[in-house]
Amino acid sequence: MAMTPLERKAALRAAVTLRELTMAEAAAELGVSYNHLTLVISGERVGSARLEEAISALIGRPVAEVFGRTARPARKKR
Repeated sequence: MAMTPLERKAALRAAVTLRELTMAEAAAELGVSYNHLTLVISGERVGSARLEEAISALIGRPVAEVFGRTARPARKKR
């Protein structure tokens, strides 16, 4: 079963805190803005496959468990 947005937020915040980072620093490490990260975590915006995989890895759970779907294939570079 997928995590709720609140569970995702709490899990990410805990993982970030354990690494002694702020959410803004974690967003920068993930290569996105803080605003985009919070919108993806809350479910208001769909993140890229790369971002969903990175968030899931940071939390330490599979993409399917965090976002309720299997990872989408990354887009091919042109």
